[in-house]
Amino acid sequence: MKGCDIMNNDFLVPTGRIIKEYLEEYGITQKDLAERINISEKHISNVLKGKSRVTEEFALKLEKVILDVPASYWLNYEATYREQVAREEEIVAISKWNLQEIAKRFHFKEVFKGLDISLAQQAIEMLKLLKISDFKNFDNVYGKLAVDFMEDGGEKEALVIWLSMCEEEIELQNDEIDSIPYNERNVKDNLKNFKLLSNNNKTESSINSCRKLCNKLGIYLVFCEAITNSKVRGALTTYKDHPAIYISGRFKSHANTWFALVHELGHLLLHYHKNDVIVSFADNDNVKEQEANEFARNFFINSEHYKEFCNQRDICADTIKQFARQEGTIPEIVVARLQHDKKIGFEQFNHLL
Repeated sequence: MKGCDIMNNDFLVPTGRIIKEYLEEYGITQKDLAERINISEKHISNVLKGKSRVTEEFALKLEKVILDVPASYWLNYEATYREQVAREEEIVAISKWNLQEIAKRFHFKEVFKGLDISLAQQAIEMLKLLKISDFKNFDNVYGKLAVDFMEDGGEKEALVIWLSMCEEEIELQNDEIDSIPYNERNVKDNLKNFKLLSNNNKTESSINSCRKLCNKLGIYLVFCEAITNSKVRGALTTYKDHPAIYISGRFKSHANTWFALVHELGHLLLHYHKNDVIVSFADNDNVKEQEANEFARNFFINSEHYKEFCNQRDICADTIKQFARQEGTIPEIVVARLQHDKKIGFEQFNHLL
């Protein structure tokens, strides 16, 4: 057994067992080792049986006897082995929790759908996602934050999980933008470009282009499916000193997706503070949400032009198309606005969507 063994984390044995194999190869007994390194034979026996840890002092003395192996190897192996033992003990402890209730409360089936891992392992992954060590800590960490959000409806666990999942997706979905400073003026100067991108009614393609534009402006953009009962449409927060916009895609249409996105751009230009998180719900009606809604409506369609258009008697497919061209948008946006404002029925002009 010359040189250092390669540690296999899938099957680690106590460090003492490896030391014992080396001693046997060199023909060194426990008594011999005790005399050579001036440590009691009893302590050496406990180390070899895995009952006592390999300490820095022990490893430094041992490398003077087993010359092929540096102290760092024994210490690294010991740390890795002890970590594995601790993880196994954690799994056993977590398995005794009321995992069925926890899984229901924290939407395990939805978050871990398709993953072949135990409930205990799902619990560990959820704790990592939430950045807490015990589910008992959830309310202490997120209680006040969630209460502010839940004034507008929804389930706090679902909302916090969604926000956490969005954060996990940031670096997966976006380019590296650390060196690109965010500047509000640059966003305002590019609003016309955002509008041009919205006119591509192939939603996925237009959103990918929008993300690239956001990244060039120092903004992260994430699309992540909403968790059941989160009731969230979008959010604005900060990640690594850059604005981050999250969109849930709760409403699947092109018009609603883009309205939600521009709504968050409105929050960015009107209400952004690095230490705040703004969450947009479908039926939210507070002042900031009203202002962001107004921003989004005016972004797509001039408010005065819209009033004039709605006052005309003949609203038909042709006039909608003509008005959309006039406003530099697409008919789907106009139809969605008219339906939302109940100027037309939700069953009308859907062929233009």
